[in-house]
Parts: sequence; structure tokens; C-alpha cells
Amino acid sequence: MPSVPRRFFAASRVFALGLLLTACGGPAYGEAWVRAFNAGRRATAAGRYDEAETFYGQAARDAVRAKDRDEAQFMQARMLLRLGRTSDARSLFDRMLTLSPEGPRAARVRFEQARLAVEAGDEGGWRMLEAAIARHSDAGAARGAVLDWVEHLRSEGGEEQVRARIDALLPKLTAGEAVQHLEYERAISFERSGKLAEAHEEFLRAARAHPLPRGNLTDDAYWRASFVAEKLADPSRAIADLRELLEAREVAWFGQSYERPKFPLAQMRIAELYRDAVGDLRAAREEFRHVPERHPTSILGDDAMWQEALASLRLGEPAEACRAAQRLRERYTSARYLSCLPSVCPTVPVAAGARECPAYILTQLEPTAVLPKTTALDPEARDDGG
Repeated sequence: MPSVPRRFFAASRVFALGLLLTACGGPAYGEAWVRAFNAGRRATAAGRYDEAETFYGQAARDAVRAKDRDEAQFMQARMLLRLGRTSDARSLFDRMLTLSPEGPRAARVRFEQARLAVEAGDEGGWRMLEAAIARHSDAGAARGAVLDWVEHLRSEGGEEQVRARIDALLPKLTAGEAVQHLEYERAISFERSGKLAEAHEEFLRAARAHPLPRGNLTDDAYWRASFVAEKLADPSRAIADLRELLEAREVAWFGQSYERPKFPLAQMRIAELYRDAVGDLRAAREEFRHVPERHPTSILGDDAMWQEALASLRLGEPAEACRAAQRLRERYTSARYLSCLPSVCPTVPVAAGARECPAYILTQLEPTAVLPKTTALDPEARDDGG
């Protein structure tokens, strides 16, 4: 008996799944659409974009439902772009909006049209992008569009134009991801302009108007507010901003986690502000202690324990320094501080095989040494990758 190609079984499974979904009351994709669309997907994965474009075109013609036709046409347009046939792709996008002006792919198509117009140097490309943001403020593509639009405004007319155009656009938006991004970018614009009091107010407004879990820039807004407060020589305000960020932290059960990247960083920064800006070593030591206690999985835990021990030494409390050193040794068995612990507490033995304590760490033991800020990262760093 001749062997049957494995792709035959794959196609059969897809067809059988389509029949099963139809029989169970699921979407009626239609056999022809399923066959053509999946052929397009296989060709795409193999890098055969011309072949994929043909299959997606066939799937669009075979579609039973309008949303399946739109999906096939959108994929067809993407293949055209990969093939360098930009004009054909733009024509197909236009046809999609004529057929389905409010379809499930309409938002993405309008953002793609604007992007292609900008890349082609079309005069109205940026206006198209602004209109797409206004019309589809809740679309996933709105975030990147906002960043590109704001950067264009900034390069064209400076920060005053950025804020003026954002203020003009925001009332046209009812809700969605783009709203918080625009408010956040307005705060950044104030900061870049040196208007720090206004920037601080705007960052807090953006954070409070979009609390978690709905806001995806909430932590970033509080984080930046704390840096602006520090620039304003108001460390107490900076600490309050970070505490407000941490208020959203929840206790998880059954091994789950609500931890987010800014949580341990915020706790560490609170400790450093007390140490460096407020000059309250006792409060700083307590806040350093909270880092491993409240954020046990954070990579900042050993750094916090080390700083806790140093704070105790500077407070003239060697017994407390020894307790912190012993906890560090027991909990972080591969920490870079292990060989340095005897310098903090002589009763702590050197770990077997430990290398000599690095000089840059030993210098921190000097009473007047400027201690490192382990959270001195770019305040513009965002949790969502922006």
C-alpha cells in the first residue's frame, strides 16, 4: 500500500475540525475557506509569500462570513507588502474598508494605511494617523501610533505643539489605551520643557485616572512622578509617589503572583531616598529590610540586605549588622557579597571557595563613602516594553 503524505492527515484534521465545529453550533467557516486559508498559513511559515498571497486571495473569495473574508484579505495585503507590492496592498486596504468599514480588521487597516502614507511621504499621512487614533483609541495599534505621532509633532514644532495637539485630540477620545498614553506623553512633554511642577501633577493625574488593572502605564506614571519630585528637591513627595505605586500590590494565594517589575524597584528606591535625600538611616534600614520580605523573588534582595547591614554599621549597631549579614549568607548562597560579610561582621565565616571581596564593594564600608543606587535605571523604562 503506497504511503500517504503526512500533509494529507494535517489537512484532514483541519477539515474534520471544521465539520465538528459546524455540527456543534460553532462558526461555519466553510471547507473551501479553511483549506485555502491554512494553505496560506503554511506558505507564509515557509517564506513563500507569493504563493501565500494567492492562497489568501482564494480564501477571501471562498469565505462564507464577512469577518473571514476580512481576515484573509488582511493577510493577503501583508503578503503583498512583504513582496514589495505596496501599491497593491494599499488598494486592497482601501477595498477592505469599502466592504467592511467597521469590521474587526478596520482599525488595524486604518493604522496600516496611515503608516504607509507616511512612509511614502504623502502630505496627509500624519493626519490619517491622528484620525485613526481618534477613531480607534481602544485598538492595540493605537499605542505605537501615539508614540510615532508625538515624536513627529515634537520634531516639527517642539513641546508646545505636542501639548497643544494632545489637548485638542483628547476630547475626541471617549476611552481606550490611547487616552492614557496621550496623557502620559503630555506629562513627559512638560518634564522635557523644564515645567517640573506641571509634569509631576500630570504624571499623578494620569496614574490615578487609569488605576490598575485597566491602566498599563500606571506604574510608569508614578515612577516618573517620583523622579520629578526628586528633581524638585522634595524627597518626601517622591517617597509618597512610590508608596502610592505600591498600594496596588496584592497578596496572592496558591502560588500565584501579582508582582510587577516596578514593585521591588519602588521599595528599593524608597530606602535609597531615605538614606541619601532625607538622611534618615534608621528609616532607610527598615525600608531596605522590606525588599526581601515583601518581594522574595526579586534580584534586589541581596543588595537590600547588604545596604541594611551597612546602615546598621553607620548607626553604630554592629549586632544588627551581624544579623543582616547572617541572613544574607543563609538566604543568598551565591551572592557577590559573601566574601565581604566578615568585613561587616567578623563572626560570619567566609564561605568555602569564595573569592576575595571586590574592592568596589569594600570601599562601601568607609564611613563617608557614597553608596550606590541600585535602582538608578532610566526613569523612562516602561513595563510594557516601550
